[in-house]
Amino acid sequence: MALELISDILLPRLLAASVQSTILVAVVWALCRLVPRLSAATRCWLWWLVALQLLVGLAWSSPMALPLLPAETVQPALQVAQVAPAITLDEASIVFAPTQSAAASPTWSWPLALAVAWLLGLSIMVTRSLRGCLATRRLLRASAPCRDRSLLHALALAAEAHGLRAPPRLRLSDAIDSPQLVGPWRPVLLLPAHHADSMQPDELDMALTHELVHLQRRDLWLGLVPALAQHLFFFHPLAHLAAREYGLSREAACDAAVLEGNRHCAREYGQLLLRLGVAPRPCAGLASASPDFTLLKRRLTMLQTTSSLPRVVAVLMTVAIGVVGVMPYRLTAATPAVAPETPAPAARPAPAPKPATATSRTSTTTARTATRNGVPVDPADMPDPPAPPAPPAPVAPAAPVAPPAPPTPPTGALRGTFTLGTQRGENAFVLLDDDHSIAVSATDELREAQAARRGDAPLLWMRRGDARYVVRDRATIEAIRDAYAEVTALGEAQGELGALQGELGGQQGTLGARQAEIAVQAATRALADVNVRAQVDASVSAALQREQAGMQAEMQRLATQQLGLAREQTALATRQQTASARAEREARALMDAAIRNGLTERL
Repeated sequence: MALELISDILLPRLLAASVQSTILVAVVWALCRLVPRLSAATRCWLWWLVALQLLVGLAWSSPMALPLLPAETVQPALQVAQVAPAITLDEASIVFAPTQSAAASPTWSWPLALAVAWLLGLSIMVTRSLRGCLATRRLLRASAPCRDRSLLHALALAAEAHGLRAPPRLRLSDAIDSPQLVGPWRPVLLLPAHHADSMQPDELDMALTHELVHLQRRDLWLGLVPALAQHLFFFHPLAHLAAREYGLSREAACDAAVLEGNRHCAREYGQLLLRLGVAPRPCAGLASASPDFTLLKRRLTMLQTTSSLPRVVAVLMTVAIGVVGVMPYRLTAATPAVAPETPAPAARPAPAPKPATATSRTSTTTARTATRNGVPVDPADMPDPPAPPAPPAPVAPAAPVAPPAPPTPPTGALRGTFTLGTQRGENAFVLLDDDHSIAVSATDELREAQAARRGDAPLLWMRRGDARYVVRDRATIEAIRDAYAEVTALGEAQGELGALQGELGGQQGTLGARQAEIAVQAATRALADVNVRAQVDASVSAALQREQAGMQAEMQRLATQQLGLAREQTALATRQQTASARAEREARALMDAAIRNGLTERL
């Protein structure tokens, strides 16, 4: 389980953080080289931010998406299938034959091998650090407390001048050649016993000031971040580079603080650094001496820098690098461009029928012509007049265009919230429960989830990359279902509005049918009057016209109600989309916690 957790979660984050740190290191390195007036303290913070970015990238579970990759042009139907909106299905009954889950993953793979290699490398780094800590503890036990009252008094005055609540404990050791500050919890200042008496008062004051500046800057605590990044990213050369540059800039910042107290002691301080020479740093502390000759040379060169950038510019630069560079990012494809649809050719309108008056005129002319020619014409043999034109159908209000339906979930009788697509994303999960099922996955993954279910027991199926897990813990399942409670409520509200819209649509259909019936009656009566020349019943026509006007007003009222319901549906859809995104984030956090707590079963 531990190896699977490392291979599935930690290794991708280690790789992503390593790639992003390469860009950040390039930016910081360019600033340090191109801006020579950059102060040592600012350089120290910039390299510390590089180490912090590595740790944040490893711990952050949801990197910020940057849509910088090119997007593909897709057809609208395919786009809907890939990114389907969250739609609540109320008691949708779909039956399918459960299939067996895919073959079990091999017991050994390259990700598992890399996980083992990472654990071995981390174990070596931790072992070396533990050995260094034990050596430091032996050094402290072998040291002797300082009994020189003048030296203790000078240390107390210097600590008070630097704003420290209490000076560090002062001890003397014969095993060191330069002052060392050890331990972040209870700091101890070790002085070389054979140099303590030979140092001049000014040299001793500068050495003590250097170590107290480390305490004032909290370097013992801040140094844990680069050290931890160096351990976790032992395979990354830039992690070691960042830790090295941070250590050099930290020492240079303390050197600059010593020179700020006395502008004319640069030569004497340089001689002191040469006397201290090169000495390894303690595992859990800091040393005044440089760890190698290269860093000693660079420290001596930095003593010649007399001017630096304004403090405001340095602070703004550091904040900008911290805000933009430390946040983990993930490159994603841009929003897919929808190909324009080819408009369908418009239907040719049917030829409009001639008015009824023209028909009467034609019939009369034909009768007169037959009589004038002397040929008697039987009225029964006369051709039937053309049928009257159909009355115009009532114009129904434009109904809101419904989005295309998402792919049908191939499940048994389910009731829940589904976001389905035809292509698999980076992560997916399916929660199967008789009370309320939830799916944010591809269609075939819903089949895999039901195949892994045992009877009617609740089940959480999830995928991280190519790894698949199953969670049967009831508390986790209920927590995820609670996260989707608002989405469920909004879906039910949309269902109620849809039912009301259907009822209003039925009423509109009934009124439309009645309007057509009245129009047919009016046309039939008008045609009968033409054929038999009967007198028109004015009272009946007026009643039909009044009924038609009343139904038209009722249709307008129903159309207004339909428009209001459509607006409510749009508002609910917007709220449901926001709630669905929030619920998905909470569900993914709960699933990450389930993986960390060992509540998952690997399929």
